[in-house]
Amino acid sequence: MEPTAIPCKTILNPTGGFLGQGFTHTINLYRGCALGNTLCGLYCYAQWNPYHVRGRTWGQFLEVKDGAVEAYCAQYDRLKTPGNLKPIRIFMSSVTEPYPPQERTLRRTRALLQAMVDRPPDLLAIQSHTPLVVEDLSLLRQLQQRCDVRVHITVETDKLSLPAPFPKQAYSPGSRVQALHALRAAGLDAVATVSPLLPLDDSRRFANELEQACTRVILDHYLLGDGSKEGQRTNRTAFPRLLREAGYEEWTTLEKFHEIVGVFRTVFGGPERVGVSREGFNAGRNRVFDGRQGVSAGSRT
Repeated sequence: MEPTAIPCKTILNPTGGFLGQGFTHTINLYRGCALGNTLCGLYCYAQWNPYHVRGRTWGQFLEVKDGAVEAYCAQYDRLKTPGNLKPIRIFMSSVTEPYPPQERTLRRTRALLQAMVDRPPDLLAIQSHTPLVVEDLSLLRQLQQRCDVRVHITVETDKLSLPAPFPKQAYSPGSRVQALHALRAAGLDAVATVSPLLPLDDSRRFANELEQACTRVILDHYLLGDGSKEGQRTNRTAFPRLLREAGYEEWTTLEKFHEIVGVFRTVFGGPERVGVSREGFNAGRNRVFDGRQGVSAGSRT
């Protein structure tokens, strides 16, 4: 897939709703998704965003925003004025994968991370469905000295595949678990997001595997976390029907979800390291940093 460049004048977008309790802004460096024809593209809620899709077929387009670094620096400087340090708590990305395969050559996410070293937000949470984030490990460790950094990697199942006609996974669960291991070993806050929860072969074994790989885990179900009432966005896709037809009907229920949450909390030693849906994504203490000095200028919860 050949990405198309689009101009960008602003990149820090004020947030609310699902992420509004823990974050002030979202960043999306790409529009569209190169993973849209894989398993995660089947239920991805972004495909129902009319501004984002603009009538195009999900998984058939990828746009990259030109001028994102310049836009970030300009917005940052307006928000972090001397004596009036406004909080900047960023969730990247809320709509589009920040590490699509094209990032390996385009390096737009890397360029922004480099700019953040000089202009650190108070919190940066990177949400990825790929193990490619570890290619920026040294840069993330450098940025961690300036601000709170969390790296979320989605691992929604322990299954290598779901039966046809489910699409293949873009990256194996094992490769993503290994990425979490690498992040945690480097001293980063490595967060596994089991979101949305998919059918598991062995929930206790999976929980034990993630407990060794990550600092904490967030579990979510499409009925809770797809941004619509009772999972209406996901119910517009073929995903729930395919689950039922494949014999996984119980996995479409919150009863099964809460059972799995209980398993994870037992394995992880309680609820402190196991977040659920909105509260899990928004959890954590956020410091406010003086970007010029790189030191804490106060704290917010």
